Amino acid sequence: MSQSIEVVIPVHDPARPLERGLRSILRQQEGLAALGVELRATVVCHNIAPEDIKSSIPADLASHASVVWLHHADGIKSPAGPRNVALDASSATFLCFLDSDDFLEAGSLAAWWQLAEARTAAAVIAPLRTPEGNILRSPRIRPSKPAVLNAVKDGLAYRSVPYGLLRRSSLLAIGFRYAEGIATGEDITTTLKLWFRAGTICYPYDAPAYHQTDDSGPNRVTSSILPLAEEFAWLDGLLTEPWLLSAPEVERRAVALKILRVHGVGALLRRAAFEPAAGQEPWNSGESRRWSVLLANLKTFAGGGLPALSRKDAALCLAATKAQDQRELRAAVVLHQKSGRQQELLTDQPCGVLSRESVLRHYLNEQLRSKTGVYATPEV
Repeated sequence: MSQSIEVVIPVHDPARPLERGLRSILRQQEGLAALGVELRATVVCHNIAPEDIKSSIPADLASHASVVWLHHADGIKSPAGPRNVALDASSATFLCFLDSDDFLEAGSLAAWWQLAEARTAAAVIAPLRTPEGNILRSPRIRPSKPAVLNAVKDGLAYRSVPYGLLRRSSLLAIGFRYAEGIATGEDITTTLKLWFRAGTICYPYDAPAYHQTDDSGPNRVTSSILPLAEEFAWLDGLLTEPWLLSAPEVERRAVALKILRVHGVGALLRRAAFEPAAGQEPWNSGESRRWSVLLANLKTFAGGGLPALSRKDAALCLAATKAQDQRELRAAVVLHQKSGRQQELLTDQPCGVLSRESVLRHYLNEQLRSKTGVYATPEV
């Protein structure tokens, strides 16, 4: 066959529903073969023996000729290492990364591949179905449903993970690597470079989706609050990336605004809501100082400010620089949550209200996206 697709699944726990993911891949072999595309799955057993994972699934899958088994032991609780190992070992035309508790909807790979071929795309961003069954309305694609996406105009920064079909030669050309040695955010920086610098990026309108689930097994680590320095360890590297430092201001602002809105404000909300055990401090004067530095660094990176930031978010970000303990942070979050519609729609700087990045423009576009069916997909 002239081309190939390799779906990579890192797995570290036999309780994960690996069988479902594998079958969702292998059921697509016949359709892809008719298109001249070879399909295989690579399971990377992370810090666990392959035999332990194989014994947790039916024998027909464990011994399937199209399933490749790799072992990667690094003692680190991050999928970055096993994903990089699979990338290094691959010879496929296209790669697709699948989490072990997720699956691919029927016909998805063929639909994504056909678009990738038609447009010679570096990547096809997958429609992403949430555990609740809805299609994630991200990235913020223009209502006109452009054939080729623009990193800024279509809000590609709002898709932080590279779910979809990725041309391996394009990944190699930009030095695509997951960041190893950090607790979280291992895919943010490299995914941004993929969307902004790899070449043609497309979205497969009306195509089957990548399906997320909540079936992650009993041994999944319970969510906890990391210190800001650990949670945002990826950010220092991102803000010093040569390709981003030399990027136009409009690109840097788009990236900085997304980081502050999604990761930054999200971090504040989680810390305010967290119920700490005795002796834990999810927020204190030290965290407030770290937040102040983080906020200042993002504004500097963006060219001095973020005019499209809403008044509501700007007020919370400022209050967090002054909050000395969790009680004060919670009070700031309460005000944030009680802010009226006007504070959400208007921007911190009046000139930003009509910006492409403003909340007002986003809400207007959301209505248009619904009318044009940007995120429409087949029912499952």
